[in-house]
Amino acid sequence: MTAIGIVLLNVTLLVGGQLLWKTALTQQPLRTLGGLPQLMTNPYVLLGGLVYAVATVIWFFALSRYDMSRIYPLQSMAYVVGAIAGIWLFKESVTVHQWIGIALIVGGACFMAK
Repeated sequence: MTAIGIVLLNVTLLVGGQLLWKTALTQQPLRTLGGLPQLMTNPYVLLGGLVYAVATVIWFFALSRYDMSRIYPLQSMAYVVGAIAGIWLFKESVTVHQWIGIALIVGGACFMAK
């Protein structure tokens, strides 16, 4: 697998974990620290943690094979994927300035990938 492929898999898993956590927190908002023990047993939180753990193992693999200066900036695509997932799945709104920021991140990641 190429460096870009490994990083994109890592990004997908990282965002997937965040989406699972957002789903849990949408169902069961954390209002005080006293609610943390119950939240930590939520199946979405647990599954999100597992997905994050797999992403971390993949990141270890990437760091062991590729230059960090090349692959780390590509992880910025997580911001783009996360924003688009928030719009699509949670019906969040995005301002023009945010769209410009997303475009700049995509452009920077493409530039770094060359």
